[in-house]
Amino acid sequence: MNLQRLRKFKADIHPAYHSLKTLLRIDLTKKEVSFEEIDPKIARDYLGGKGIAAYYLFRELPAKVDPLSPENKLMIITGPLTGTSAPLPNRFTVASKSPLSNTWSDSHCGGWWGPELRYAGIDGMIIEGRAEEPTYIGIHDHDVTFKSAEFYWGMGTHDVSKYLIEKESRSRVARVLSVGPAGERLGLISNIQADERSAGRGGLGAVMGSKNLKAITVVGSGDVAVSDAEAFKSAVKRSLSKIIEDRVSMYNLRLEGTDAIAEEVNETGGWPTGNYQKGRFPAGVDILSGEAFKKEMWEDGRKSRPCHRCVISCTHFATVSKGKYTGITAKGPEYETIAMLGANNCIASREVVTAASYYADFYGIDTISLGNSIAFLTECHEKGLVSTEDLDGVDLRFGDEDAFMEAVHAAGTVQGRLGRLVVNGVKRASEEIGKGSERFAMHVKGLEIPGYHPNAGIGQALAYAVADRGACHLRPWMYGREHLGETPRLNPRKYEDKPLAVKKGQEKMALIDSVNVCSFQTFAVSVYRDIYRMVNAATGAGYSEEEFRRVGERINNLTRAFNTREGFTSKDDILPWRMRHEPLDWGALKGQTVDLNRILPDYYKACGWSEEGVPFREKLSELGLDFVVHGMPDLPIRKE
Repeated sequence: MNLQRLRKFKADIHPAYHSLKTLLRIDLTKKEVSFEEIDPKIARDYLGGKGIAAYYLFRELPAKVDPLSPENKLMIITGPLTGTSAPLPNRFTVASKSPLSNTWSDSHCGGWWGPELRYAGIDGMIIEGRAEEPTYIGIHDHDVTFKSAEFYWGMGTHDVSKYLIEKESRSRVARVLSVGPAGERLGLISNIQADERSAGRGGLGAVMGSKNLKAITVVGSGDVAVSDAEAFKSAVKRSLSKIIEDRVSMYNLRLEGTDAIAEEVNETGGWPTGNYQKGRFPAGVDILSGEAFKKEMWEDGRKSRPCHRCVISCTHFATVSKGKYTGITAKGPEYETIAMLGANNCIASREVVTAASYYADFYGIDTISLGNSIAFLTECHEKGLVSTEDLDGVDLRFGDEDAFMEAVHAAGTVQGRLGRLVVNGVKRASEEIGKGSERFAMHVKGLEIPGYHPNAGIGQALAYAVADRGACHLRPWMYGREHLGETPRLNPRKYEDKPLAVKKGQEKMALIDSVNVCSFQTFAVSVYRDIYRMVNAATGAGYSEEEFRRVGERINNLTRAFNTREGFTSKDDILPWRMRHEPLDWGALKGQTVDLNRILPDYYKACGWSEEGVPFREKLSELGLDFVVHGMPDLPIRKE
């Protein structure tokens, strides 16, 4: 199919409707590709990104599929604003069944790869099967080619990106998405890298590696149309002006990056330290704060590299200028990376955290899960549950920089028992070690908990427990509502107001992750006023505000149904033993533990689910999810 015909194919689908239209299906087993139309109704009902990925994955993936088998599918979907002139329109979604948690899993990535895919005339892709030998896919507009990746197999993501940019670039620079050695070797906390950004969570790098797929390069020569150019321009101008006038966006994030909040989180007692044994890291907070990185590593905030069309420029690059890691330059590090590789492992060194971040990206490993897993094994070692010999001779101790870095390299290369224990996550490590270690294995449904101590906020704790992909700080980011200035502020001690707040926050995040814009703009703009206007002008969908809200609720119910079909129940909406029995150690919330039994029933009720946390048939039908009802005959019926 040539480019002119492809563009005509897209235009003929629905001339006035500019949502996602063109899906590329790739069968690695047969080495076949095909273009297919996304039904305009599906595009309207699910927007893009997470929503469309959830729709296709639920319909096409049988229950209980092995996530690392050829039968699992990898979805890569952009959004209706990706590649447009909207603020921060740079994200795309990677989704699959997670090999780490066996849940639904979606991860989102910025940079330039997503917009370039749309410039190639492709709005998303479904990758199926498994190649016989290491393969990469080259996309130049309509041309899709299977190529040998034997030469690149075993390379780190930085190196393979360098080689493939040189090889695949044309009049425009090729954008490269790839996995590192950890993904090739099926490490369950491995990620997917694109343009030095990460689709980090859930082990989706292992899904890509299991398909013998090393990389996907893309070069496009087109553009992205919008339905109503004048209305879109007006809506974009309105949102941009709000972002530019916002101090958090244009000062805090621009100068200190996401790590601008480190000192505040530490002071609230919520900075995970020593595998969440504590919520404060006084020995390291001044060293690892955003202000310290800005002055010492980021040239006063000037050393940044923004994603495509980003006016905030939150991502910085740190160069190590002293010590054994001199010369290493790494993206960020971001707050979550600093919290988990730094404070949670009691590593009070910018240089070591930066080096660990660099190698995590090089090997293709999620830094949140990596920092959590190493800290867990360190606590196991310090408590005598595993010996130094059990860890291949590495004497893991909190604060020991050399031992910590040995664990990073072991995980990245998947070498020895230490590497295997780290790279497969804390749930499996605790199951193997036993001896009560599950009490401090910090995960929910197998996904490691991020950089906010659950006992420092009831809302964040609930959000961790019920998020569809396992412990997630963004579904929603309740810590901001409870501590960091987001309004209206919620009391982190109160239970009563959290169920509805979490439910509404999940639905709002489902919208953001389906539109596929960076959520940082929502510090200044409203999803339901500003982003909503841009989506309507871009797509011509004519959503009412209520319809737009309903899309978020539909997606959240669909991913919950996916997990229900996989066998997850209310018993899996639980926090680790430590959060339920070991009180927070410091600050205004000292002594707090979390009792989710007090609010889970109210959360389920607010969502329209049964007492077991299963969506009622009637709720799903109300949301237009009759195909879910038909495919799950055991769903409960709501009793009036």
